[in-house]
Amino acid sequence: MLVKKIAANTIISALARIAGTLLALFTIGLITRYFSKSAWGDYSIVLTFGGIFAVLADMGLYQLMVREISKQGADEKTITSNIFTIRLLSGLFIFALAPLAALFFPYSNEARWGILIGMAGFWFLANTQVLMGLFQKYLQMYKVAAAEVLGRLVQLGLVAWFIYTGCGFLAIVAALSISGLVNFILIFWWANKYCPLKLSFNWPLWKNILKQSYPLAVASVLVMIYFSSDSLFLSILKPAADVGAYRLPYKILESLIFFPAMFVGLIMPLLSRSVRADRAKFKDIFQRGSDILMIFALPLVLGTQVLSPAVIGLLGGGKYGESVVIFNILIAAVGIIFFGTLFSYVLIALEKQKSLLWISAVGAVFNVAANLILIPRYSYYAAAATTVLTEALVAVLMAAVIWQSLHWLPSFGAMFFKGALASLVMAAALWFLASYNLGFLLIAALAVYFTVLYLLRGFSGADVLNLIKKEGEKV
Repeated sequence: MLVKKIAANTIISALARIAGTLLALFTIGLITRYFSKSAWGDYSIVLTFGGIFAVLADMGLYQLMVREISKQGADEKTITSNIFTIRLLSGLFIFALAPLAALFFPYSNEARWGILIGMAGFWFLANTQVLMGLFQKYLQMYKVAAAEVLGRLVQLGLVAWFIYTGCGFLAIVAALSISGLVNFILIFWWANKYCPLKLSFNWPLWKNILKQSYPLAVASVLVMIYFSSDSLFLSILKPAADVGAYRLPYKILESLIFFPAMFVGLIMPLLSRSVRADRAKFKDIFQRGSDILMIFALPLVLGTQVLSPAVIGLLGGGKYGESVVIFNILIAAVGIIFFGTLFSYVLIALEKQKSLLWISAVGAVFNVAANLILIPRYSYYAAAATTVLTEALVAVLMAAVIWQSLHWLPSFGAMFFKGALASLVMAAALWFLASYNLGFLLIAALAVYFTVLYLLRGFSGADVLNLIKKEGEKV
């Protein structure tokens, strides 16, 4: 029964995330077509600020709460209420700083007002996120998924209505905040059914919580620096239209990197259990996990080179031709992140998570330096290339630490050859079918790629099923 609940929650969460991603991309498509390039750039600045301050407000509290309430005999009500109170109040203070910080940047008045209005939505979402540990513990993640989808639907509906009635920039930003409020109300209401929440000020507990959470907070900030500094520096050094051209494909990147995180999250318990007890099994899981990620990363990167004009045209309505090249560059970063995600989880399983701090620091320093040097001259192309190089640097450093610990790394040669060959055949097929609509092309791409890969004996459905099955057997 427990295995079925875990499987059901995983499947529902994945489907809901896919639905939420599609709704978000559809909403972006409406906004980009309605706004001028400059206005979309201002909206992108609001999103950039929201993402940065969301990381600052996180403080590692979500991961800490998941761990603490999962311990045997934990005082769930006390822990949850105190961590929620810390997040609520610290988030209010941190997000209130965003509009003040915006005054020191060369932004338009609309962008500054947009940041003021938009930060409310990001604050609501930050308060929502810290409560998700309760739903994980009680295997009720489908409720989180339902709240996210409903919030996306509210945003889409409001955006469509505001566009229809001719409302302006700030109304579109307000739709983001209202959707965040809807998401928060649902999550807070459902969370109270498992654990009644109230404002709690247990100062000794606060001190202990903050002491334990600060390493996670530092790591999150470092990752944020090398993941978001490109958009921030673009917004300072270049016109808002340049930010908009960059953020359109970047939003696609942010949507795609959920999938490797979801897959690696499924095999993380297996890695953690086998790392000490059965090193051969650990390596086998690591190898098969990397093979499966390779199967999906290669066609994504190569297929995008053919499909990017259609994807950007669908989302941007023909106004963002320069975003095609940016998308083609950024998709390489997505492919690298597939493996970077696996490497980071392996390091945690090996209890080498402290190495992630210095690796993230190196990535942050490199990214900031490269962006400051290159963006003034090459604009969004430099930002995209720097993102790829940073992700590659971080992945290589993580692989080096894993090698130092295991004196072994997965073999990529055979799977890379088969996946690359199948991806090239797929890309050639897409090239000849380019006149068809995007939906047909995506279906054709999947059919051609997996058929060729199967003929090359490059995959077996049993690989994925065995990983998940073994996980269920151990629960």
